[in-house]
Amino acid sequence: MALSFCSKCKNILPPQHSDENFVVCPKCGLLQKIKGDLISTENTPKKIQKGHGIGSDENVCATYDHTCKRCGYSKAQVIDMGVKYSDEDNLIFLKCGKCSFSERIGRKTS
Repeated sequence: MALSFCSKCKNILPPQHSDENFVVCPKCGLLQKIKGDLISTENTPKKIQKGHGIGSDENVCATYDHTCKRCGYSKAQVIDMGVKYSDEDNLIFLKCGKCSFSERIGRKTS
């Protein structure tokens, strides 16, 4: 789309989407004929969807046999978060392979 400028005040003229070749300047009000053809549509390239159809909803790292309390799926991923202090047990979570619900296992703290 070509830009048009007002011949009096040099302001940018708004694009016209009609068949008329005249436009009114919004700043000074001058009626002016537009030079050249106006393009009212613009072709944009389509975006390529990368990785479409490759992934799945299930977690491929979920290999541990454990039934999820939320959805009942039978496989979970074991995540070991380590220890914060030397006298504590490891933080171990079981993450469901389907709904990603995490459950802490190990010693219960009160």
